[in-house]
Amino acid sequence: MSRRLLLSVLLLSSCAWAKPKDAERNELPAPFNLQAVTLQKNITLTWQWPKPEELPVFTQFGYELKRSDGKIVMAHGTTYADENLVPGSYSYTVRVRGVTKDKGKKVVYVSDWSEPAAGIIKTACAGPPTITLNVEQTQKAYASVSSLRFHLKGQASVETGCTLGNVNYHLDTGTGISHGGPITVDTHGHFDSFINAFGPEDEIPSGRVSFAITTTAEDDAGPTTSDVFTVDVDLQNPFAPH
Repeated sequence: MSRRLLLSVLLLSSCAWAKPKDAERNELPAPFNLQAVTLQKNITLTWQWPKPEELPVFTQFGYELKRSDGKIVMAHGTTYADENLVPGSYSYTVRVRGVTKDKGKKVVYVSDWSEPAAGIIKTACAGPPTITLNVEQTQKAYASVSSLRFHLKGQASVETGCTLGNVNYHLDTGTGISHGGPITVDTHGHFDSFINAFGPEDEIPSGRVSFAITTTAEDDAGPTTSDVFTVDVDLQNPFAPH
């Protein structure tokens, strides 16, 4: 067998095993009157479809929705809710899609895409929270480093309709020791918490140390940080060299 003949046989064999593409027929009427209604973080879509008097017997049938970012979903009725969206503008089109079989082969019936409809998810908050902070040291001087704590009191406030997110503190000594964590707030955004000045992994300094403490709160519009509250503390470290 010549080399050219062998190549032809291989190509024919490959074509015989290739999976045929589904036949697609654009024969259905397109949906119309696509509407988009925005409520908070959701966009609800509705449309109409002029169902023909005669249709093939579909094994699958629905409406294919395409979003402006390329995402495609299927809906079984003439309404669909796109939920938990981030702020931004969204545009949609819809078409009909049905699947049937003709002489044992899968056939897909579709329509043209409808005219687009758009919805905008707005940021619920015009700006980040406002936050106030007051810090008290529980003692003026410390002979025991493990007892060194600060009392944090303050208020994180958001506008009506906004939701307060995480509230955190940050502590920095300027000597390489820095840490932070969450603060518990009540339903009104008020916090009243105690925090440790040092973690178990910190190398404890001695003498006068200046602690810089801030708190950060966030809502849908973003985070905001309080003014820096500075506390000077005399540390009497029993492990420091004399």
